[in-house]
Amino acid sequence: MSVLQMTAVILAGGSSSRMGQNKLFLPLGAKPIIEYLISLLQKMFVQTIVVTDRPTLYHHYQIEVKEDVIVCAKKNSLAGIHAGLIHADNEYTFTVAGDMPFLQRQVVAYLCSLREGYDVVVPREGKYYQPLCAVYRKSCLPLIERQLEERRFRIIEFFPNVRVRAVDSAELKRYDPDNISFFNINTPQDYQLALQMIKRMQREGEI
Repeated sequence: MSVLQMTAVILAGGSSSRMGQNKLFLPLGAKPIIEYLISLLQKMFVQTIVVTDRPTLYHHYQIEVKEDVIVCAKKNSLAGIHAGLIHADNEYTFTVAGDMPFLQRQVVAYLCSLREGYDVVVPREGKYYQPLCAVYRKSCLPLIERQLEERRFRIIEFFPNVRVRAVDSAELKRYDPDNISFFNINTPQDYQLALQMIKRMQREGEI
């Protein structure tokens, strides 16, 4: 697979309040949770950026680290998407939350392949979007900036004003039959399930 002329953005600014510690550095198999995404995306994209409010945690990785450009009193992912687009060297970014270690390469590649002619390419199950695993174009910046200035942090609020390609879950089934790409780790229970999943994947030679 050729390297995508896009920027990958990993959002790593969550407070991990439900976990009680920084979940992105919890061990999962042979490496911390965050390293699964770093390893995958650096192989796929010409540029990979981590957006975080704790940059020193990532200095030992060979990766660009950026902070929010518009700093809000309330932490929010929209500011991270904005920072990723601002710092991206490319027109399009693939943006993903840092707590999704089972993201499948084929899912990423397919979403990115649909980008031409759209401002957002986003998975959707029923009426629910997955905006933290989506493609964004720099053309979204003015609308995002307006929302941030008005303290409106719901990501999908600007979607009606841009060209959106919604990708239904059924469309992604052939690339991810078990739908594990969107599994994210928020709670201790999620983490325990992730540990079970990684053990099964190791036993079956999937990783």
